[in-house]
Amino acid sequence: IWSFIQAPSFDHAKVLVPASVAAVVLVAVSGPMITSGNADSVALGLEISTAMAALMCASYVGRMVAPFSPSPKEAAFGGLLIAIAGFFSFSQNLVVDGFVTLPTLPSIPLPQIPLGLGEEIDTNRY
Repeated sequence: IWSFIQAPSFDHAKVLVPASVAAVVLVAVSGPMITSGNADSVALGLEISTAMAALMCASYVGRMVAPFSPSPKEAAFGGLLIAIAGFFSFSQNLVVDGFVTLPTLPSIPLPQIPLGLGEEIDTNRY
């Protein structure tokens, strides 16, 4: 937004499109689903939010690798960090709330290491 305010142009306006679309989808579509209280609706809302965060990550990476971008690369990197945080937050909620189940590995017997309980330690010298 800062670069658009400093020099309004069509190139700067194009930079705002992915974030604007993501904001509309998150507020108008997934937001009401997440706050509905219905488990199926909450799961779908979190999945939509996770997908939007992943698409925003791709958008910011695309802006950073482009040879020319009307906005500073630092702004795209800051957006990428926020999008990554959003992705992990939404996907964590999917896992924690039990909407997505991760596969488990079989138990591997680990060797036992005998640990002393301190009976051979001389505590009188302290």
